[in-house]
Amino acid sequence: MVTIGLGDPRSYAERLAALPEGFEVLKVKLDGKQDEAILEQILLHDRRPMLLDANQGWQSVEHGLQILSLIRPERLVGLEQPFAKERWDLHQDLAARSGALIIADESIQGLDDLERAQGVFGGVNLKLMKCGGLDRAERMAERAGQLGLQVMLGSMSESSLGCAAMFTLSGSADLLDLDGPWLLINDPFGGFELEGGRFKVDVGSSGHGVAERDPALLDWIHIGA
Repeated sequence: MVTIGLGDPRSYAERLAALPEGFEVLKVKLDGKQDEAILEQILLHDRRPMLLDANQGWQSVEHGLQILSLIRPERLVGLEQPFAKERWDLHQDLAARSGALIIADESIQGLDDLERAQGVFGGVNLKLMKCGGLDRAERMAERAGQLGLQVMLGSMSESSLGCAAMFTLSGSADLLDLDGPWLLINDPFGGFELEGGRFKVDVGSSGHGVAERDPALLDWIHIGA
């Protein structure tokens, strides 16, 4: 899965063409303001299945239903965290009325949140930095599976090191959202690669299959301090 961030809808044709190749699912960021214009451009210029990520930007179930109606059900992979993290009621209502897979991100921070997710969310996005460590992410992935929730392994704006660590849990995942390194100008690590639409690591290297790159190959920018 590869992410296209928010921007001027008029720029989407060019931005879609510039995305790294090999990703089979497109993750589309929405904000509750430009949703229809953004999706119009996506539908015009890309044919891949989509996972929508509204980043808590939606205010009403009615708006969600309107946006979801623009996409054929077979093309919609799911919808991530459309409402504010504390509005479990709105997520539950949208899931019931739309039949779409609603994936929690900010609403689920740990195991306690996960335990009450059944019947509200259909999946959970687990992130290394949010979970607080790989061991906790592993326990949450295992428990999510027991609860019948789909598991997405996600990332922040992370280097190959963080994403490769989460990749070790890929056997427990239904969706992989580990494109962070491809969205960075300077990734300090190498060894976590994409080949033929599949992630792979250099098993001959140390740690999680990544190694620090030569600092001379990175573009350093002085930011003060």
